[in-house]
Amino acid sequence: MSVSVDAASQVASAQEGPETAAGGTKHVVVFQLGRELYAVSISDVREIVRMQPITPVPSAPDYVEGVVNLRGQVIPVLNLARRLGIPVQPVTPATRIVVVQAGQDTIGMIVDSVVKVAHIAQQDIERPEALAKEGASLAYIVGIARAEDRLITLIDLEQALSFASTPGQAQRNQ
Repeated sequence: MSVSVDAASQVASAQEGPETAAGGTKHVVVFQLGRELYAVSISDVREIVRMQPITPVPSAPDYVEGVVNLRGQVIPVLNLARRLGIPVQPVTPATRIVVVQAGQDTIGMIVDSVVKVAHIAQQDIERPEALAKEGASLAYIVGIARAEDRLITLIDLEQALSFASTPGQAQRNQ
């Protein structure tokens, strides 16, 4: 697999190019949730910010941590691990909020750490047929990419962050 690594701070400059280069390479931001790696298209990422105080929203779904004020814009913040049914890790200095554009919505996603900006060759991305048969609960998975000795799960943000769907078995006490 051909994965080249850029600094996460170069997200803005990488966004200027197309999501998929002429050579069939997908540009993604790779992040960690628990022990696993996940990625979203770089064209969906607006910015990556350090963890900051979040104002809770009463009666919100359990995966909604609350809202933050980011340069005058109030943005909802979701705990992506909880949203996807993954055990939630404690906040550390590496914890980040990845601000993304999902459809018409700007949303912050809490991730355990941002690993890298990567260029993944299209031939290294597979859509596992067994997962596709599981139906809507796994509709947020675009594919699985091989990266050295690890696998990276590529996420469809609109599916994963849709307030109407339920990709994971979200539980507040994880």
